[in-house]
Amino acid sequence: MSESPASNYLRIFLVGLMVTLLGLTPYPRAATRYLLLANQSIARGNLLSASEDLASAGLYFPWRSDLNIQAGRLALEASDPKATILYFERPGTLSRLSYDDKVLLGDAYLQDGEAWMAEAIWKHLGESGGTSQVYERLANLYLQRRDYDAALVALQNLLALTPSDIPLYYQIGSLYAATHPIQALPFLIQAAQIDPVRATQARDLHDKIRTASLFDEPAYTFLIAGRQLANSGDWELARVAFLHAVDLRPDYADAWAFLGEARGQMSVQESGSVSISGFYELQHALQIDANSILANTFLGLYWERHEEYEQAADYLEHAVSLSPDDPFLYSELANILAKAGDLPAAQSVYEAAIRLNPREPLFYRLLAEFALEYQIQIRELALPAARQAIALDPDAASSLDVMAQVMLALLDYQSAERFSLHALLVDPTFSPAYLHLGTAYLYLGESEMAHQWLSLAQLIDPDSWIAAQAKRMLEYYYP
Repeated sequence: MSESPASNYLRIFLVGLMVTLLGLTPYPRAATRYLLLANQSIARGNLLSASEDLASAGLYFPWRSDLNIQAGRLALEASDPKATILYFERPGTLSRLSYDDKVLLGDAYLQDGEAWMAEAIWKHLGESGGTSQVYERLANLYLQRRDYDAALVALQNLLALTPSDIPLYYQIGSLYAATHPIQALPFLIQAAQIDPVRATQARDLHDKIRTASLFDEPAYTFLIAGRQLANSGDWELARVAFLHAVDLRPDYADAWAFLGEARGQMSVQESGSVSISGFYELQHALQIDANSILANTFLGLYWERHEEYEQAADYLEHAVSLSPDDPFLYSELANILAKAGDLPAAQSVYEAAIRLNPREPLFYRLLAEFALEYQIQIRELALPAARQAIALDPDAASSLDVMAQVMLALLDYQSAERFSLHALLVDPTFSPAYLHLGTAYLYLGESEMAHQWLSLAQLIDPDSWIAAQAKRMLEYYYP
Protein backbone atom coordinates (compact mmCIF):
# COMPACT_ATOMS: atom_id res chain seq x y z
CA MET A 1 0.00 0.00 0.00
CA SER A 2 1.43 3.39 -0.99
CA GLU A 3 1.82 6.06 1.65
CA SER A 4 -0.17 9.27 1.45
CA PRO A 5 1.79 12.41 0.49
CA ALA A 6 1.40 13.92 3.92
CA SER A 7 2.46 10.76 5.74
CA ASN A 8 5.80 10.78 3.92
CA TYR A 9 6.72 14.16 5.30
CA LEU A 10 8.35 13.20 8.53
CA ARG A 11 10.67 10.79 6.72
CA ILE A 12 11.59 13.36 4.07
CA PHE A 13 12.04 16.10 6.63
CA LEU A 14 14.31 14.02 8.86
CA VAL A 15 16.41 12.77 5.95
CA GLY A 16 16.76 16.33 4.66
CA LEU A 17 17.90 17.57 8.05
CA MET A 18 20.48 14.80 8.32
CA VAL A 19 21.85 15.75 4.90
CA THR A 20 22.23 19.39 5.82
CA LEU A 21 23.61 18.73 9.29
CA LEU A 22 26.27 16.43 7.88
CA GLY A 23 27.33 19.19 5.55
CA LEU A 24 26.57 17.29 2.39
CA THR A 25 25.11 20.33 0.64
CA PRO A 26 26.57 23.78 -0.04
CA TYR A 27 23.18 25.37 0.77
CA PRO A 28 22.25 23.92 4.17
CA ARG A 29 20.41 26.95 5.51
CA ALA A 30 18.16 27.54 2.50
CA ALA A 31 17.40 23.86 2.04
CA THR A 32 16.72 23.41 5.74
CA ARG A 33 14.43 26.43 5.68
CA TYR A 34 12.34 25.01 2.82
CA LEU A 35 12.04 21.66 4.55
CA LEU A 36 10.98 23.33 7.79
CA LEU A 37 8.42 25.42 5.92
CA ALA A 38 7.07 22.33 4.19
CA ASN A 39 6.71 20.58 7.51
CA GLN A 40 4.87 23.55 8.99
CA SER A 41 2.56 23.77 5.97
CA ILE A 42 1.67 20.10 6.32
CA ALA A 43 0.85 20.65 9.98
CA ARG A 44 -1.51 23.47 8.97
CA GLY A 45 -3.04 21.41 6.17
CA ASN A 46 -1.72 23.73 3.46
CA LEU A 47 -0.71 21.11 0.91
CA LEU A 48 -0.03 23.53 -1.94
CA SER A 49 2.50 25.54 0.06
CA ALA A 50 4.09 22.33 1.26
CA SER A 51 4.47 21.11 -2.33
CA GLU A 52 6.09 24.41 -3.38
CA ASP A 53 8.53 24.32 -0.49
CA LEU A 54 9.44 20.70 -1.14
CA ALA A 55 10.02 21.45 -4.80
CA SER A 56 12.23 24.38 -3.83
CA ALA A 57 14.22 22.14 -1.50
CA GLY A 58 14.57 19.66 -4.35
CA LEU A 59 16.45 22.24 -6.41
CA TYR A 60 19.29 22.03 -3.88
CA PHE A 61 19.34 18.22 -4.01
CA PRO A 62 19.10 17.26 -7.72
CA TRP A 63 19.72 13.61 -6.83
CA ARG A 64 16.72 13.62 -4.45
CA SER A 65 13.94 12.75 -6.93
CA ASP A 66 11.74 11.75 -3.98
CA LEU A 67 11.40 15.45 -3.06
CA ASN A 68 10.02 16.28 -6.51
CA ILE A 69 7.76 13.24 -6.46
CA GLN A 70 6.30 14.13 -3.08
CA ALA A 71 5.90 17.73 -4.21
CA GLY A 72 4.02 16.53 -7.30
CA ARG A 73 1.72 14.27 -5.29
CA LEU A 74 0.87 17.08 -2.89
CA ALA A 75 0.27 19.53 -5.71
CA LEU A 76 -2.24 17.17 -7.30
CA GLU A 77 -3.97 16.64 -3.97
CA ALA A 78 -4.14 20.45 -3.70
CA SER A 79 -5.70 20.67 -7.20
CA ASP A 80 -2.69 22.17 -8.98
CA PRO A 81 -2.11 19.76 -11.88
CA LYS A 82 0.29 22.10 -13.69
CA ALA A 83 2.64 21.99 -10.71
CA THR A 84 2.38 18.21 -10.56
CA ILE A 85 3.41 17.95 -14.22
CA LEU A 86 6.28 20.39 -13.64
CA TYR A 87 7.65 18.55 -10.60
CA PHE A 88 7.18 15.02 -11.99
CA GLU A 89 8.90 15.92 -15.26
CA ARG A 90 12.01 17.53 -13.77
CA PRO A 91 15.29 16.06 -15.05
CA GLY A 92 16.14 12.88 -13.19
CA THR A 93 12.62 12.52 -11.75
CA LEU A 94 10.45 11.37 -14.64
CA SER A 95 12.47 8.17 -15.14
CA ARG A 96 12.13 7.35 -11.43
CA LEU A 97 8.35 7.65 -11.17
CA SER A 98 6.64 4.55 -9.86
CA TYR A 99 3.77 2.94 -11.74
CA ASP A 100 1.26 4.65 -9.43
CA ASP A 101 2.95 8.01 -9.88
CA LYS A 102 2.74 7.66 -13.67
CA VAL A 103 -1.00 7.05 -13.22
CA LEU A 104 -1.13 10.30 -11.22
CA LEU A 105 0.78 12.10 -13.98
CA GLY A 106 -2.00 11.03 -16.33
CA ASP A 107 -4.53 12.40 -13.83
CA ALA A 108 -2.68 15.71 -13.79
CA TYR A 109 -2.72 16.00 -17.58
CA LEU A 110 -6.42 15.18 -17.66
CA GLN A 111 -7.21 17.81 -15.03
CA ASP A 112 -5.08 20.29 -16.98
CA GLY A 113 -7.20 19.77 -20.08
CA GLU A 114 -4.75 17.59 -22.00
CA ALA A 115 -6.76 14.38 -22.23
CA TRP A 116 -4.66 13.12 -25.14
CA MET A 117 -1.56 13.08 -22.94
CA ALA A 118 -3.43 11.31 -20.14
CA GLU A 119 -4.64 8.71 -22.63
CA ALA A 120 -1.12 8.18 -24.01
CA ILE A 121 0.31 7.66 -20.53
CA TRP A 122 -2.43 5.26 -19.43
CA LYS A 123 -2.35 3.30 -22.70
CA HIS A 124 1.41 2.86 -22.34
CA LEU A 125 0.92 1.63 -18.76
CA GLY A 126 -1.77 -0.75 -19.99
CA GLU A 127 0.53 -2.17 -22.62
CA SER A 128 3.23 -2.77 -20.04
CA GLY A 129 0.92 -4.63 -17.66
CA GLY A 130 -2.24 -2.68 -16.86
CA THR A 131 -3.88 -2.43 -13.48
CA SER A 132 -7.50 -1.83 -12.58
CA GLN A 133 -6.85 1.85 -11.90
CA VAL A 134 -5.45 2.32 -15.42
CA TYR A 135 -8.31 0.53 -17.19
CA GLU A 136 -10.89 2.30 -15.08
CA ARG A 137 -9.43 5.67 -16.05
CA LEU A 138 -9.26 4.74 -19.72
CA ALA A 139 -12.85 3.49 -19.67
CA ASN A 140 -14.10 6.71 -18.07
CA LEU A 141 -12.15 8.79 -20.58
CA TYR A 142 -13.61 6.89 -23.54
CA LEU A 143 -17.12 7.01 -22.09
CA GLN A 144 -16.86 10.80 -21.78
CA ARG A 145 -15.80 10.93 -25.43
CA ARG A 146 -18.59 8.52 -26.37
CA ASP A 147 -15.99 6.22 -27.92
CA TYR A 148 -17.89 3.12 -26.90
CA ASP A 149 -15.81 0.54 -28.75
CA ALA A 150 -12.65 1.73 -26.98
CA ALA A 151 -14.55 1.88 -23.69
CA LEU A 152 -15.63 -1.74 -24.12
CA VAL A 153 -12.03 -2.85 -24.56
CA ALA A 154 -10.97 -1.02 -21.40
CA LEU A 155 -13.96 -2.29 -19.40
CA GLN A 156 -13.34 -5.89 -20.40
CA ASN A 157 -9.68 -5.56 -19.41
CA LEU A 158 -10.93 -4.17 -16.10
CA LEU A 159 -13.38 -7.05 -15.70
CA ALA A 160 -10.60 -9.58 -16.32
CA LEU A 161 -8.73 -8.08 -13.36
CA THR A 162 -11.79 -7.57 -11.14
CA PRO A 163 -14.31 -10.33 -11.99
CA SER A 164 -16.10 -9.72 -8.68
CA ASP A 165 -17.04 -6.17 -9.72
CA ILE A 166 -20.71 -7.04 -10.29
CA PRO A 167 -21.95 -3.75 -11.87
CA LEU A 168 -19.40 -4.16 -14.68
CA TYR A 169 -21.36 -7.01 -16.25
CA TYR A 170 -24.44 -4.87 -16.85
CA GLN A 171 -22.35 -1.88 -17.90
CA ILE A 172 -20.56 -3.92 -20.56
CA GLY A 173 -23.79 -5.62 -21.57
CA SER A 174 -25.65 -2.32 -22.02
CA LEU A 175 -22.79 -0.86 -24.08
CA TYR A 176 -22.80 -3.90 -26.31
CA ALA A 177 -26.60 -3.69 -26.57
CA ALA A 178 -26.23 -0.26 -28.15
CA THR A 179 -23.30 -1.14 -30.42
CA HIS A 180 -23.19 -4.94 -31.02
CA PRO A 181 -26.42 -6.36 -29.53
CA ILE A 182 -25.71 -10.07 -29.94
CA GLN A 183 -22.41 -9.70 -28.06
CA ALA A 184 -24.36 -8.23 -25.14
CA LEU A 185 -26.19 -11.47 -24.38
CA PRO A 186 -23.58 -13.34 -22.26
CA PHE A 187 -22.85 -10.26 -20.13
CA LEU A 188 -26.54 -9.49 -19.62
CA ILE A 189 -27.43 -13.03 -18.59
CA GLN A 190 -24.50 -12.98 -16.15
CA ALA A 191 -25.74 -9.68 -14.72
CA ALA A 192 -29.26 -11.08 -14.44
CA GLN A 193 -27.88 -13.94 -12.33
CA ILE A 194 -25.53 -12.06 -9.98
CA ASP A 195 -26.55 -8.38 -9.87
CA PRO A 196 -29.44 -7.87 -7.44
CA VAL A 197 -29.76 -4.19 -8.38
CA ARG A 198 -29.93 -4.61 -12.16
CA ALA A 199 -31.17 -8.19 -12.48
CA THR A 200 -34.58 -7.28 -13.90
CA GLN A 201 -33.16 -4.67 -16.28
CA ALA A 202 -30.51 -7.08 -17.47
CA ARG A 203 -32.92 -9.95 -18.02
CA ASP A 204 -35.45 -7.79 -19.85
CA LEU A 205 -32.77 -6.34 -22.12
CA HIS A 206 -31.33 -9.80 -22.76
CA ASP A 207 -34.72 -11.30 -23.62
CA LYS A 208 -35.72 -8.42 -25.90
CA ILE A 209 -32.48 -8.63 -27.88
CA ARG A 210 -32.61 -12.41 -28.15
CA THR A 211 -36.23 -12.37 -29.36
CA ALA A 212 -35.61 -9.53 -31.83
CA SER A 213 -32.57 -11.30 -33.27
CA LEU A 214 -34.79 -14.22 -34.35
CA PHE A 215 -36.24 -12.02 -37.10
CA ASP A 216 -32.80 -11.76 -38.73
CA GLU A 217 -33.23 -8.01 -39.23
CA PRO A 218 -30.28 -6.18 -37.58
CA ALA A 219 -31.94 -2.75 -37.77
CA TYR A 220 -34.96 -4.11 -35.89
CA THR A 221 -32.68 -5.65 -33.25
CA PHE A 222 -31.00 -2.27 -32.72
CA LEU A 223 -34.42 -0.61 -32.47
CA ILE A 224 -35.62 -3.04 -29.81
CA ALA A 225 -32.35 -2.77 -27.87
CA GLY A 226 -32.54 1.02 -27.98
CA ARG A 227 -36.17 1.00 -26.94
CA GLN A 228 -35.37 -1.13 -23.89
CA LEU A 229 -32.41 1.08 -22.98
CA ALA A 230 -34.71 4.10 -23.22
CA ASN A 231 -37.22 2.36 -20.93
CA SER A 232 -34.38 2.09 -18.39
CA GLY A 233 -33.67 5.82 -18.72
CA ASP A 234 -30.40 5.44 -20.64
CA TRP A 235 -31.25 7.78 -23.51
CA GLU A 236 -27.63 8.21 -24.60
CA LEU A 237 -27.10 4.52 -25.31
CA ALA A 238 -30.59 4.35 -26.78
CA ARG A 239 -29.57 7.14 -29.17
CA VAL A 240 -26.52 5.12 -30.25
CA ALA A 241 -28.67 2.06 -30.93
CA PHE A 242 -31.20 4.08 -32.94
CA LEU A 243 -28.37 5.62 -34.97
CA HIS A 244 -27.19 2.14 -35.91
CA ALA A 245 -30.75 1.25 -36.90
CA VAL A 246 -31.12 4.20 -39.30
CA ASP A 247 -27.62 3.61 -40.68
CA LEU A 248 -28.62 0.07 -41.57
CA ARG A 249 -32.04 1.08 -42.87
CA PRO A 250 -32.33 4.75 -43.84
CA ASP A 251 -36.03 4.25 -44.68
CA TYR A 252 -36.91 2.98 -41.18
CA ALA A 253 -39.47 5.59 -40.01
CA ASP A 254 -39.89 4.19 -36.51
CA ALA A 255 -36.12 4.20 -35.93
CA TRP A 256 -35.96 7.85 -37.02
CA ALA A 257 -38.84 8.65 -34.67
CA PHE A 258 -37.11 7.01 -31.72
CA LEU A 259 -33.85 8.76 -32.62
CA GLY A 260 -35.64 12.12 -32.56
CA GLU A 261 -37.23 11.39 -29.19
CA ALA A 262 -33.87 10.25 -27.78
CA ARG A 263 -32.19 13.47 -28.86
CA GLY A 264 -35.01 15.52 -27.40
CA GLN A 265 -34.80 13.69 -24.08
CA MET A 266 -31.02 14.08 -23.96
CA SER A 267 -31.29 17.80 -24.61
CA VAL A 268 -33.57 18.17 -21.60
CA GLN A 269 -31.28 16.04 -19.42
CA GLU A 270 -28.08 17.85 -20.41
CA SER A 271 -29.29 21.46 -20.45
CA GLY A 272 -32.36 21.33 -18.24
CA SER A 273 -34.38 23.04 -20.96
CA VAL A 274 -36.06 22.14 -24.23
CA SER A 275 -34.50 22.80 -27.62
CA ILE A 276 -35.11 21.94 -31.26
CA SER A 277 -32.92 18.87 -30.85
CA GLY A 278 -34.62 15.85 -32.40
CA PHE A 279 -37.08 17.84 -34.53
CA TYR A 280 -35.30 17.07 -37.81
CA GLU A 281 -35.36 13.33 -37.14
CA LEU A 282 -39.06 13.40 -36.19
CA GLN A 283 -39.96 15.34 -39.33
CA HIS A 284 -37.89 12.96 -41.41
CA ALA A 285 -39.77 10.02 -39.90
CA LEU A 286 -43.07 11.59 -40.99
CA GLN A 287 -41.70 12.22 -44.47
CA ILE A 288 -40.92 8.52 -44.74
CA ASP A 289 -44.30 7.47 -43.33
CA ALA A 290 -46.96 10.08 -42.57
CA ASN A 291 -48.99 7.40 -40.77
CA SER A 292 -46.23 6.30 -38.43
CA ILE A 293 -47.85 6.05 -35.01
CA LEU A 294 -44.50 6.57 -33.30
CA ALA A 295 -43.59 9.63 -35.37
CA ASN A 296 -46.94 11.27 -34.66
CA THR A 297 -46.77 10.38 -30.98
CA PHE A 298 -43.23 11.66 -30.49
CA LEU A 299 -43.97 14.87 -32.42
CA GLY A 300 -46.88 15.37 -30.06
CA LEU A 301 -44.52 14.94 -27.11
CA TYR A 302 -42.02 17.28 -28.75
CA TRP A 303 -44.60 20.07 -28.99
CA GLU A 304 -45.82 19.30 -25.48
CA ARG A 305 -42.29 19.90 -24.16
CA HIS A 306 -42.37 23.24 -26.00
CA GLU A 307 -45.76 24.04 -24.43
CA GLU A 308 -47.40 24.22 -27.86
CA TYR A 309 -50.35 22.16 -26.72
CA GLU A 310 -52.64 22.65 -29.71
CA GLN A 311 -49.98 21.35 -32.09
CA ALA A 312 -49.22 18.54 -29.68
CA ALA A 313 -52.90 17.57 -29.55
CA ASP A 314 -53.13 17.49 -33.35
CA TYR A 315 -50.35 14.90 -33.60
CA LEU A 316 -51.69 12.82 -30.70
CA GLU A 317 -55.18 12.84 -32.16
CA HIS A 318 -53.76 11.53 -35.43
CA ALA A 319 -51.84 8.84 -33.52
CA VAL A 320 -55.05 7.82 -31.75
CA SER A 321 -56.88 7.62 -35.07
CA LEU A 322 -54.14 5.30 -36.35
CA SER A 323 -54.25 3.11 -33.24
CA PRO A 324 -57.75 3.49 -31.75
CA ASP A 325 -57.37 0.58 -29.34
CA ASP A 326 -54.30 1.86 -27.47
CA PRO A 327 -55.35 3.29 -24.07
CA PHE A 328 -51.88 4.72 -23.46
CA LEU A 329 -52.25 7.01 -26.46
CA TYR A 330 -55.62 8.16 -25.15
CA SER A 331 -54.07 8.96 -21.76
CA GLU A 332 -51.30 11.00 -23.33
CA LEU A 333 -53.81 12.87 -25.49
CA ALA A 334 -55.94 13.56 -22.40
CA ASN A 335 -52.90 14.95 -20.57
CA ILE A 336 -52.19 17.35 -23.44
CA LEU A 337 -55.84 18.42 -23.75
CA ALA A 338 -55.84 19.23 -20.03
CA LYS A 339 -52.71 21.34 -20.43
CA ALA A 340 -54.38 23.11 -23.34
CA GLY A 341 -57.24 24.02 -20.99
CA ASP A 342 -59.94 21.77 -22.45
CA LEU A 343 -60.78 19.93 -19.23
CA PRO A 344 -64.12 18.40 -20.36
CA ALA A 345 -62.42 16.89 -23.43
CA ALA A 346 -59.52 15.65 -21.30
CA GLN A 347 -61.91 13.95 -18.87
CA SER A 348 -63.76 12.31 -21.73
CA VAL A 349 -60.53 10.95 -23.24
CA TYR A 350 -59.29 9.64 -19.85
CA GLU A 351 -62.61 7.81 -19.48
CA ALA A 352 -62.22 6.40 -23.00
CA ALA A 353 -58.84 4.93 -21.96
CA ILE A 354 -60.54 3.23 -19.02
CA ARG A 355 -63.21 1.74 -21.28
CA LEU A 356 -60.48 0.27 -23.48
CA ASN A 357 -58.80 -1.45 -20.53
CA PRO A 358 -61.11 -1.47 -17.50
CA ARG A 359 -58.92 -3.93 -15.58
CA GLU A 360 -55.81 -1.72 -15.55
CA PRO A 361 -55.52 0.40 -12.36
CA LEU A 362 -53.14 2.86 -14.02
CA PHE A 363 -55.90 4.51 -16.03
CA TYR A 364 -58.07 5.02 -12.95
CA ARG A 365 -55.10 6.59 -11.18
CA LEU A 366 -54.51 8.94 -14.10
CA LEU A 367 -58.14 10.04 -14.02
CA ALA A 368 -57.96 10.64 -10.26
CA GLU A 369 -54.68 12.57 -10.59
CA PHE A 370 -56.22 14.68 -13.36
CA ALA A 371 -59.13 15.64 -11.11
CA LEU A 372 -56.76 16.39 -8.22
CA GLU A 373 -54.38 18.49 -10.31
CA TYR A 374 -57.14 20.66 -11.75
CA GLN A 375 -59.29 20.57 -8.58
CA ILE A 376 -62.45 19.37 -10.30
CA GLN A 377 -65.04 16.93 -8.97
CA ILE A 378 -62.85 15.52 -6.22
CA ARG A 379 -65.68 13.62 -4.56
CA GLU A 380 -67.57 12.78 -7.76
CA LEU A 381 -64.62 11.84 -10.01
CA ALA A 382 -61.32 11.43 -8.14
CA LEU A 383 -62.70 9.46 -5.20
CA PRO A 384 -64.43 6.66 -7.17
CA ALA A 385 -61.47 6.44 -9.59
CA ALA A 386 -59.01 6.04 -6.71
CA ARG A 387 -61.26 3.44 -5.07
CA GLN A 388 -61.40 1.41 -8.27
CA ALA A 389 -57.61 1.56 -8.67
CA ILE A 390 -57.22 0.11 -5.17
CA ALA A 391 -59.91 -2.50 -5.79
CA LEU A 392 -58.00 -3.74 -8.83
CA ASP A 393 -54.62 -3.77 -7.05
CA PRO A 394 -54.95 -3.35 -3.25
CA ASP A 395 -51.18 -3.35 -2.65
CA ALA A 396 -50.06 -0.80 -5.23
CA ALA A 397 -48.29 2.02 -3.40
CA SER A 398 -49.12 4.46 -6.20
CA SER A 399 -52.87 3.79 -5.93
CA LEU A 400 -52.82 4.03 -2.13
CA ASP A 401 -50.96 7.32 -2.36
CA VAL A 402 -53.47 8.73 -4.85
CA MET A 403 -56.22 7.90 -2.37
CA ALA A 404 -54.22 9.69 0.35
CA GLN A 405 -54.16 12.78 -1.88
CA VAL A 406 -57.90 12.52 -2.42
CA MET A 407 -58.39 12.35 1.35
CA LEU A 408 -56.24 15.44 1.81
CA ALA A 409 -58.34 17.29 -0.75
CA LEU A 410 -61.51 16.21 1.08
CA LEU A 411 -60.00 17.37 4.40
CA ASP A 412 -60.10 13.83 5.82
CA TYR A 413 -56.61 13.96 7.28
CA GLN A 414 -56.84 10.80 9.38
CA SER A 415 -57.75 8.76 6.29
CA ALA A 416 -54.92 10.46 4.41
CA GLU A 417 -52.56 9.35 7.19
CA ARG A 418 -53.89 5.78 6.98
CA PHE A 419 -53.50 5.46 3.21
CA SER A 420 -50.02 7.05 3.22
CA LEU A 421 -48.83 4.66 5.92
CA HIS A 422 -50.25 1.73 3.98
CA ALA A 423 -48.42 2.90 0.85
CA LEU A 424 -45.13 3.06 2.76
CA LEU A 425 -45.76 -0.34 4.31
CA VAL A 426 -46.11 -1.76 0.79
CA ASP A 427 -43.16 0.17 -0.64
CA PRO A 428 -40.86 2.04 1.79
CA THR A 429 -39.05 3.67 -1.18
CA PHE A 430 -42.18 5.37 -2.57
CA SER A 431 -41.21 9.00 -1.91
CA PRO A 432 -44.57 10.76 -2.63
CA ALA A 433 -46.14 8.93 0.33
CA TYR A 434 -43.58 10.52 2.68
CA LEU A 435 -44.59 13.97 1.45
CA HIS A 436 -48.32 13.32 1.74
CA LEU A 437 -47.95 11.70 5.16
CA GLY A 438 -46.02 14.73 6.39
CA THR A 439 -48.73 16.99 4.95
CA ALA A 440 -51.44 14.99 6.75
CA TYR A 441 -49.61 15.37 10.05
CA LEU A 442 -49.30 19.11 9.49
CA TYR A 443 -53.06 19.43 9.20
CA LEU A 444 -53.58 17.08 12.15
CA GLY A 445 -51.46 19.41 14.28
CA GLU A 446 -48.73 16.80 14.81
CA SER A 447 -45.81 19.18 14.29
CA GLU A 448 -42.98 16.82 15.24
CA MET A 449 -44.35 13.97 13.15
CA ALA A 450 -44.86 16.31 10.20
CA HIS A 451 -41.26 17.53 10.44
CA GLN A 452 -39.97 13.96 10.62
CA TRP A 453 -41.83 12.73 7.52
CA LEU A 454 -41.19 15.85 5.47
CA SER A 455 -37.49 15.54 6.27
CA LEU A 456 -37.57 11.91 5.12
CA ALA A 457 -39.34 12.98 1.92
CA GLN A 458 -36.47 15.34 1.26
CA LEU A 459 -33.87 12.63 1.85
CA ILE A 460 -35.43 9.58 0.18
CA ASP A 461 -35.11 10.97 -3.36
CA PRO A 462 -33.03 14.16 -3.05
CA ASP A 463 -33.07 15.19 -6.73
CA SER A 464 -36.82 14.86 -7.25
CA TRP A 465 -39.66 17.38 -7.23
CA ILE A 466 -40.86 15.59 -4.07
CA ALA A 467 -37.67 16.62 -2.26
CA ALA A 468 -38.00 20.19 -3.56
CA GLN A 469 -41.61 20.42 -2.36
CA ALA A 470 -40.71 18.95 1.03
CA LYS A 471 -37.87 21.48 1.35
CA ARG A 472 -40.23 24.37 0.61
CA MET A 473 -42.73 23.14 3.19
CA LEU A 474 -40.04 22.68 5.84
CA GLU A 475 -38.71 26.18 5.23
CA TYR A 476 -42.21 27.68 5.39
CA TYR A 477 -43.56 25.81 8.42
CA TYR A 478 -40.26 25.46 10.31
CA PRO A 479 -38.34 28.69 9.64
